[in-house]
Amino acid sequence: MNKRMREIYAKIENLSEKANQYLDERKTTEAEEIVNQINDLERQYIVAEKLQNNKTAKITDEEIDKSIKDKKASGFAVIAKMLKGQKLNDVENAIVIESDNTENPNGINYLIPDDVNVAIRELKRTYKSAKELVNVIPVTTLSGSTNFETEDDGLLDDFEDGETISESNEPKFAKRPWTIKFKGKLIYISNIVLGNEKAQLMSYINKWFIRKAVRTENKDIFTALKKDKKVVVVKGLDALKKRINLLDPALKQVIVTNSSGFAAMDEEKDLNGRGMLQVDPANTSRKMFQSLPIEVFADNELENVSEGKYPIFIGSTKDGIDFMDRESLDFATSEHFAFNKNQTTLRVIEGYDVVETDKDAYEYLSFEEADEKTIKTLATEETA
Repeated sequence: MNKRMREIYAKIENLSEKANQYLDERKTTEAEEIVNQINDLERQYIVAEKLQNNKTAKITDEEIDKSIKDKKASGFAVIAKMLKGQKLNDVENAIVIESDNTENPNGINYLIPDDVNVAIRELKRTYKSAKELVNVIPVTTLSGSTNFETEDDGLLDDFEDGETISESNEPKFAKRPWTIKFKGKLIYISNIVLGNEKAQLMSYINKWFIRKAVRTENKDIFTALKKDKKVVVVKGLDALKKRINLLDPALKQVIVTNSSGFAAMDEEKDLNGRGMLQVDPANTSRKMFQSLPIEVFADNELENVSEGKYPIFIGSTKDGIDFMDRESLDFATSEHFAFNKNQTTLRVIEGYDVVETDKDAYEYLSFEEADEKTIKTLATEETA
């Protein structure tokens, strides 16, 4: 054991003691963070051990440190080499970590290197994502449970100085189990990957994985929002206004609809021929109704209720759905799958679960355009 290995081993020992202390204190999150640090040190130890045993190794300690600390310099190059079937050196192998995804029956999955994962997530943010409407919880395990508060309508108790404050059964919590579900796509890449690996690989990944991943996530989120919800029919914006006014003020957060629903809302005029939607001053490309921002998604992600009836969610969708996000992405490569096309196959997999929580925090509406008779009737009621 050389000096570097002894230093790494000492760090692992110290962190292990710290992790056990956190476990004794029931601080699971802090313990998990320490375990991640230990895993990284163990990988460093393995590389250092290999270099000690390989007298012909030409990789210096400084190069090891640079590769481990600055993974952005090598993540895309490593995947490109794997696609070409080229052998990785010890430093490159240090950032190729086997995934904990055991659902793959066809070989081994690896975790996407950190710099590639960051680039993918940044590009995903350029697309319209329904994850912004829900409560996103990053997770590192493949299953667990999420807790949320219910019946949060209680008040503080009155008491005199010196008296004991009475105990209360509030707040009440409910628990929902979750299990990560994996979804993926095969990406066919030309065997000639030259020059800028990052630009070329991201072009393929964007076209075949990222856009499809966002659309899939959106559709699953809207399916969960609709599940077990009674559809309330509203006809015209005046009826929608009345429905919004009945919401708990704390839940008046957003209006969500599809392109067809937004078109129907935007076309409706008052008796003076003026549009009833307002421009959002915080985002001029978006419109508002009753001071609530209107989020619009594609019809193929948020489908119509039926012909001429458009979906609208009002309220707090963040309180209604937890999105358990396994932030790590998996990948695998094969030079044989598309052999007849002279292409290499890259498989990218993501994992998440969509969990319904407080279903009373929002409403699911079926919106219909108001006819002339309805508008006149509502206008008469307001002036009466």
